[in-house]
Amino acid sequence: GLPYDWEKKFDGKMNGFIYINHVTGETRTSPPTHGSSGTGPAPVQISAREQGSCKPGWRYAFNFCYYISAFADIQSHSGAQAACKTQGGELFWPQFVFESFFLKKTLNKVKISTHFFWTNGEKHSGKWDWGTGHPAFSNPKWSAGQPDGSGTCLAVYAHTGFLDDQPCETQYNYVCKTKP
Repeated sequence: GLPYDWEKKFDGKMNGFIYINHVTGETRTSPPTHGSSGTGPAPVQISAREQGSCKPGWRYAFNFCYYISAFADIQSHSGAQAACKTQGGELFWPQFVFESFFLKKTLNKVKISTHFFWTNGEKHSGKWDWGTGHPAFSNPKWSAGQPDGSGTCLAVYAHTGFLDDQPCETQYNYVCKTKP
């Protein structure tokens, strides 16, 4: 594995992979050989105030409950959808624009092993949507240069809270959402 701060990402312009350090901003074409990949930080305990009316392991905000996958619990998009269903929720979809930014702030203290987390968003017939029964896909907050056509599933870049299209097979952490 890569050291914690690094991510391997396909760059369509170069038709190859690049490596990005999300702490320093360094970009390179060869994998880093320094640092440690480690097992990651210990899980952050959820206070009774954060849990609110949600079941254990979930955080309450905006009248919803949010479950953040464990540091090493990474899944493909379909795997994340199935994991959320098993947890009694569904993959994150935004009811409010600021939900992604709430999660960004929460992830700063929780720590996930990937630099993205999956959302329920997918591209169908050339159009992005959040799935049946969810708000229309309007006024999305995209990361700079996105969508770039690299994938048909939507992830949130954890460091900014903005959206990025990603290949559905890529394994990322995920956030589930449900009503209390």
